[in-house]
Amino acid sequence: MEKRRRKRGILFLVLGIVLISLAGGWYLVNLREDKSAGQQAEALLDEVNEQLRQQQQNSEQAEDTDPALVVAEEAFCGKILIGKLGVELPVYQDWTYEKLKKSPCRYAGSVLTDDMIIAAHNYKSHFGNLKELEVNDSIIFVDAKGTAHNYVVKAITTLDGTAVEDMVSGEWDFTLFTCTRGGEQRVTVRCDRAIGEVIR
Repeated sequence: MEKRRRKRGILFLVLGIVLISLAGGWYLVNLREDKSAGQQAEALLDEVNEQLRQQQQNSEQAEDTDPALVVAEEAFCGKILIGKLGVELPVYQDWTYEKLKKSPCRYAGSVLTDDMIIAAHNYKSHFGNLKELEVNDSIIFVDAKGTAHNYVVKAITTLDGTAVEDMVSGEWDFTLFTCTRGGEQRVTVRCDRAIGEVIR
């Protein structure tokens, strides 16, 4: 009986060590992905900022279309600045899982129709601290023409990962979202356009 108990204790000890090793490995992989994502976004941001500096309004471009900046053969609709979180990141014109590993993506909508939704991973270098925002915090989105659109946070909610209809519904001018740590829910920040003049 004592022998059996000892064997069981050793088995649990070995199992515990294996699980701790797996958790540690998973943590290190996430840390590496986060660092890589931050570096890639920073390099893309440098290119986007350079194009924004050189950008001149194209008189042939229709006012009712979303312009795009092309960096490394990929289209960006602009960049997002969240002063409180120290975030400045380029935003891809459309989203794929592969693009999300590098930088935030436009999930749906447009600044022109006041219904833009931006998604990003919960990397610390991306939207990992989104839940720290509070009502009345400000967010700026600079479009590909260089126009800054100012927004004010009005609500912060958590939606189920499957609640696609809830994500795109409502009368919000601007929305940001990211996964929670386990990936089952979405931290969602709803914003209205700030009253006042748009900065160029």
